[in-house]
Amino acid sequence: MQIINVTRTIIILLFGILTGCSTIATYDQAAYANATNAKVDTLALMDKATGSYSNYSKEIAALHLELDKAYEYDKGRPLNHYTISSWDVLRGDNGILNRFLTAWKTSGPQSKTFIEDKKGHVGREFDEIIQLESGKNKKPQNQSSQN
Repeated sequence: MQIINVTRTIIILLFGILTGCSTIATYDQAAYANATNAKVDTLALMDKATGSYSNYSKEIAALHLELDKAYEYDKGRPLNHYTISSWDVLRGDNGILNRFLTAWKTSGPQSKTFIEDKKGHVGREFDEIIQLESGKNKKPQNQSSQN
């Protein structure tokens, strides 16, 4: 009976230790700023889709670069797989933003109704990335505060 209690106690302690370990990256101000800046820039560029894609090719290239930098920054952070999945949904080869940009490039200027609809989808995906980042712990759990 005593061996069962000791075993049970060890299992409970191990479970507590394992579940107490962080499974997600901690908050990072740069990652938050990258995502919020990219959201504003992306939605502003999408508004220009009533014009010719070729007129905005430099801005589109700059946006791709900005998104690539934000993605690579987050990709290099440990325990950040949820955020990377959201970035993939947004900017991956078949991501919602790339589908919009492809439609603009191949079909020409887009209607304001279409743009607003797609901005809603893109904005929600950015919001998911931003909210995920802002909801993370502000400092590592096992780091002591130093003043």
